[in-house]
Amino acid sequence: METSTNKLPTILIVGAGVGGLSLYQSIRKNLGQKFNVKIFERENSPEERWQGYNIYIRRQGVTSLFYCTPPEVQARFPEAMPDPVPKEHHTIAIIDHIGRQLLHIPQPKYKSVYEIESLKHDFAGIITYRNKLRDILLEGVDIQWGKKCIGYEETEDGVWVLFEDGTREFGDLLIGADGINSPIRKQKVPNLEIFNLGITAINVDVAIPKNLADKMASFYSNSLMQKSIGQNGDSFFSMMRLVPIEKSDEPCYRLTLAYHYPTILDIEDENCKVDDDNPESVIKHAISRIKQLRPPCELTDLMIEIFSLVSYSDPEKKILFPRRRPLRDIDPLSVPPWKDDRIVLLGDAAHAMNPILGLGANNAIQDADLLTKELLKYENDNLIECIRQYNTKMRARASKDVQASRTTALRPAVPVGSFGLFARYCIFRAINAIIYVVVFIQTRT
Repeated sequence: METSTNKLPTILIVGAGVGGLSLYQSIRKNLGQKFNVKIFERENSPEERWQGYNIYIRRQGVTSLFYCTPPEVQARFPEAMPDPVPKEHHTIAIIDHIGRQLLHIPQPKYKSVYEIESLKHDFAGIITYRNKLRDILLEGVDIQWGKKCIGYEETEDGVWVLFEDGTREFGDLLIGADGINSPIRKQKVPNLEIFNLGITAINVDVAIPKNLADKMASFYSNSLMQKSIGQNGDSFFSMMRLVPIEKSDEPCYRLTLAYHYPTILDIEDENCKVDDDNPESVIKHAISRIKQLRPPCELTDLMIEIFSLVSYSDPEKKILFPRRRPLRDIDPLSVPPWKDDRIVLLGDAAHAMNPILGLGANNAIQDADLLTKELLKYENDNLIECIRQYNTKMRARASKDVQASRTTALRPAVPVGSFGLFARYCIFRAINAIIYVVVFIQTRT
């Protein structure tokens, strides 16, 4: 029987996204005396694929990120999370289809990411450039690139991870941090399936000039997370920083924009012919859906103008181009507890979330934090107990956020009439009042 020759137990991480890299950094920082660690990524280099949109790292995620990373990595956080400028409100505002405010969450005051961890405010957080955060987390990491995992084999002494190129690696613990389509999850928990919400999302990153950034800010009271809910089951979601992409006489700002609408509209429309590999086709389709589902107004015109600015990037340059995708998620509590063994799931592999609440990356980082703390309790014969504690706590936390994200996406996806609009307005105003009371209590205790 083949066994590991390492003196310390070895942890194998498959997947070098934000979650996998956070865990790698955390093991080296917090568990270096207990474990060796190796990490594998299917891509051939850090630049092979665009690494994500603007994301929101909430206070809990920030706390976990600081726990997982060493000082030299923490020192670079402002590259991905620039200090707020005076007009920025790192919070969310929701408006209706013509721009009337429905909800606006109060913003805690802070000067940099280093102050967020100490805030007593559940809605505190910071808009982050995901691609830059991933670059920062790569610091000092020895990744084995071009290693596409196709499965694993367990033995009495450990586990072999298998790669498409015919190679394999032996370790004491295998971490599947390989995303929503994880082959590790499919082998370990085949009945844990992806749920399709029946909503289509068209996602883009676009550089917008100052005049359009100012218009966006005025509609949303300078809130950086922005949502507009339509009458016909559609919605806009956008996220931006008022920090110029580059300094110039005519500054531009990076805006992440998503347009959501019921997938059935594409199924029923026989004339809907979209080439999802053709950026121009996707953008034209988005604009046609907006014109179909939104009333003529200043807000609609603004959204169309912004979508019209999207460049049809050459995929070979690895720059993000427009994508049309279904909203999907994975609820870890939708199946009975899986076996606690040497195979561990982390991040989207265990609990993919739709992006509407921005909780996916946060949960992946919190997974890395939690797993590290459970493995700190590791002794010679209690590895499986450490994994059991991690699975129990991870499943409960992540399922709650999966369901919250799913409900938030599905609720406005139903067309409403005049009475529905009135009810929606009343519900949001009530929610807003409750949030203000909660924040008032939190910040004064």
